Parts: sequence; structure tokens; C-alpha cells
Amino acid sequence: MRKKPSHFWLDFFACFLIPAYTLLFAGSVQWFGTNFSVIAVTGPDHYRGFVYWGILAGSYFFVMLSKLAFTLPRRRERVVVRLLTVCAVLSLAYAVAIPYLPAYFPKYAALHVLLAAGACVLLMLALLAVLLALRRTDPARWRRPLRGWGLIVAGSALLFLIPMMVSTALEVFFTISAALLIRRVWLLVKF
Repeated sequence: MRKKPSHFWLDFFACFLIPAYTLLFAGSVQWFGTNFSVIAVTGPDHYRGFVYWGILAGSYFFVMLSKLAFTLPRRRERVVVRLLTVCAVLSLAYAVAIPYLPAYFPKYAALHVLLAAGACVLLMLALLAVLLALRRTDPARWRRPLRGWGLIVAGSALLFLIPMMVSTALEVFFTISAALLIRRVWLLVKF
């Protein structure tokens, strides 16, 4: 009898740890009236929680997108995905390291927002590059993941437009849905 492949750690991170920690960090605050950056500066423990969330999410996205990059057939595609991934994770790391305090440091607050938004855009571009490269090998197989990518972008845009700001709802939706989509893509590639 053939042994089933084990993807316990992938499921643990993508389906449990990242969603659970993201939801716990978001708490029960007004999800459309605040965001992770504002929550982080309300106390030292909140900032520490924000840093842990950044490390957890950033590490997962870095490892999984890097692994996906190595499965791509062309060297150029692998380099592009790796470069976008590294830039996305560095942007996230710098955004987490720069506290969001617009009343005291407006220029740093603007840089924080730019880096955080840039991290999300770069992450989605890396994932799109993976999906487009894989679609060339089997268009039918990658149609649904590409549709999922589009739904994440559309959902994020809608969640931005409702309060006209980056909100906790947007950050929760983006983090969890991107983690789950990357998991799905990895499982389609490997199994």
C-alpha cells in the first residue's frame, strides 16, 4: 500500500497557526476602524505581538514562495519570484520595525505605511509570477488558483474601500487567504 504524503507542518502553519495568531492579535477591536499598526503601538506587549506576527507570517511566505520558486522550469522565473519574495519580506520586516506614530514621527509613519503596502503588493506579484509560470505547463489545472488570486485582490480592494483605509479586517483577510492560497498552490505542485 502506498504511503500518503505528509504535509502536517504546512497544514499546521497555513490552516491553524497563522489564522489563529492573526485573529488573536486582531482581537475584538473595531475591525474597520483600526489596523495592526495602530494596535501595535498601544502597549509594549501589543508591539511584541505585532513583531511575532510579522516574523510568523513573513517566515511562512518566504519559505513557501522560495520553495515554489525552485519548482519553476525556467531560471529567469525562479530569479524573479525569489527577488520579489525577498523584497516583500524585507518590506514587511522594515514595516514591523518602524513603529506607526504619525503624531510624533509623521515621515516614519508614512514610510511604515508604504513598506507595509509594498510588502503585500510584492507578495501578490511573486505569487502571480508563480501561477503564470505554472499555467503554461497546464492551463486547466491552474485556472482555479489564478481565480483565487484574483478574488484575494478583489476582496482586499473591497475591504480597503469600505472604510477607505487599511483596516484590521483587510489585514486579517489578506494574511489568512494568502497563506491558504500558497498552501493550495504548493499541494497542487507537489501532489
